[in-house]
Amino acid sequence: MQKIISYGPEAWNLLQGVFCVYKPFDMTMSHLRKVLIGNLTRDLNMLEPRPALPHIVIEGNTAEDLVVVKKENYADHPLVIGPRYQADDYKLSYAIHLHKNISGVCLMGVNRGTKGTLVARAGRLIRSYSLGGRLGMATNTGYFDAKVVTKSTYHHVTKARLLKTLMHIQGGFQQSAFHFLGLDPQSQAAYEAMSAEGLVRPGEKSPPLVYNIKLVEFSSPDFTIEVSCINENGEFLQHLVHKIGLQLKTNAVCTQMRCVRYGPWTLQHALLRKHWTLKHIIDNVSVCNPLIKDITPKSPSLQHVGSESLDNSIPR
Repeated sequence: MQKIISYGPEAWNLLQGVFCVYKPFDMTMSHLRKVLIGNLTRDLNMLEPRPALPHIVIEGNTAEDLVVVKKENYADHPLVIGPRYQADDYKLSYAIHLHKNISGVCLMGVNRGTKGTLVARAGRLIRSYSLGGRLGMATNTGYFDAKVVTKSTYHHVTKARLLKTLMHIQGGFQQSAFHFLGLDPQSQAAYEAMSAEGLVRPGEKSPPLVYNIKLVEFSSPDFTIEVSCINENGEFLQHLVHKIGLQLKTNAVCTQMRCVRYGPWTLQHALLRKHWTLKHIIDNVSVCNPLIKDITPKSPSLQHVGSESLDNSIPR
């Protein structure tokens, strides 16, 4: 049985950690942050506030006994200074900036939890996206709601051909992982990088890297793929769908971009917009915050592997 919180300061003390929300489509991160702060402020101000601090006054004649009197402090009264909790009181940050057209898992940190978002960002976690594509057309932005610049036939595209194209694109990204270090795929240094424990991850400022592309559904002209990648952004995901269309000898536009996993956080952890309330966020902090301990990557980065290989090649 969960405890019912009715005292504002007690609820404020529980707002310390990371939580996960489901970011809707066509919402910027700055607007998402404003909505969350507005909801938290509204709900906190509906709880019992802390009492106003008393105004201490010393009265009496100095030649006689002085009396300490507590009076009402109008300088701390809600009718004078406004509600107890205001938007500027919060620290609210996000672990990764999601494109306006991307929906799905979004990790947020409130108050002391902003340090948790920094830890998650430094961990370079693998992110998985569900991408929808439509064959036979191309737009000036790569997204379906933009201006159409060309149309092409797509009836020659089959599921087997699409699977072959996805495997070819995934293999190209695996080759590019070695190019980040300037390694020959047939060299001993490349073998040591491949045999490292866990996934070998690129540096923070390296180009996007795709680890896996999986076909989820194909119903011509529409298809759905799941992409696991790192260092990506919305423009890269839209260009990836466009690239798939070109390799299929046609065109393709992106119809959906949804983040389904961010490290250990999945859609099951994400709060829908109707649940962006104080109660649900406090409950979500208790579930999501302990997962911060599990995100430290055990596998080395590509830069780390490259430096080790270089050091081992130097005779001593």
